[in-house]
Amino acid sequence: MSTWTTPERPEPPYNPIDERAALEDRLEFQRTTLLLKCGGLTPEQLALRSVPPSTLSLLGLVRHLSGVEAWFHAYDGQPDHLFFWDYAPGSKEGSEAVDIAHAADDLASYQASVARSRRAVAGRSLDEASPGEDYTLRWIYLHMIEEYARHNGHADLLRERIDGTTGE
Repeated sequence: MSTWTTPERPEPPYNPIDERAALEDRLEFQRTTLLLKCGGLTPEQLALRSVPPSTLSLLGLVRHLSGVEAWFHAYDGQPDHLFFWDYAPGSKEGSEAVDIAHAADDLASYQASVARSRRAVAGRSLDEASPGEDYTLRWIYLHMIEEYARHNGHADLLRERIDGTTGE
């Protein structure tokens, strides 16, 4: 993997057709923003840490958000699968365990996790509770938008430190 290609990111409509569309559009905007922050960078750049003692990196954020998507996965009735932890059994898990040799796999796992999320909740009511939980799908959408927005702020600072790129 030489560099990550940036996707297109359309602006969510200012007047969405309904609540579900508003939540989906805003979450997709946040998901794409994360990928834009990674665009054009090498695996080495994606794995650069912020500032000691923090272990935060763009690749670490991608790995973390891949796992956070599991909030949606609960709706598909399949066993949960945290994609990025499979390649390094026994190693440090989560966002700290970045390895530039696996950057392409981590990005692909993130995209697979997002695709699974979309499929798992397609056509479900926002009032439907997550299996075994009290959280409604509406609450999960709101939580995920918040989670992505917070981490996209981190991604902004990381990207600026790497190559000076700022903005959305």
